[in-house]
Amino acid sequence: NLSRFTSETPGLKLIEAAFYDLENLSKEVTTRWNLWFVKYEERLQKETLSQEERIQKMNAVNPKYVLRNYMSQMAIDAADEGDYALIDELFQLLKNPYSEQPEKEKWFAKRPEWARDKVGCSRLSCSS
Repeated sequence: NLSRFTSETPGLKLIEAAFYDLENLSKEVTTRWNLWFVKYEERLQKETLSQEERIQKMNAVNPKYVLRNYMSQMAIDAADEGDYALIDELFQLLKNPYSEQPEKEKWFAKRPEWARDKVGCSRLSCSS
């Protein structure tokens, strides 16, 4: 969440949860991210909006909840067994992807490890 970014907070620290393997990021990738945050800080210095207005604008165009392949596959697998509850849950979630939905926080996450090599979750074909 870039809304917490300040010059005192290392930028990469704010987004470390987005990486699957932070410890093995190459020096080049780390350097490029750090350069991006320097440019972002420069951009913020020119900003005329308040931090609150900027956050509202960012949140209005960046959904918190995004349908991931593993989520779809879970719903498909359950539906194949006759259980459509997960399809409805995901449908309800995605009706308001920009809104905070504390009861649905489990869907605001990276792909789980079990889905890393599961067909339909990480390996897709043109017909998927």
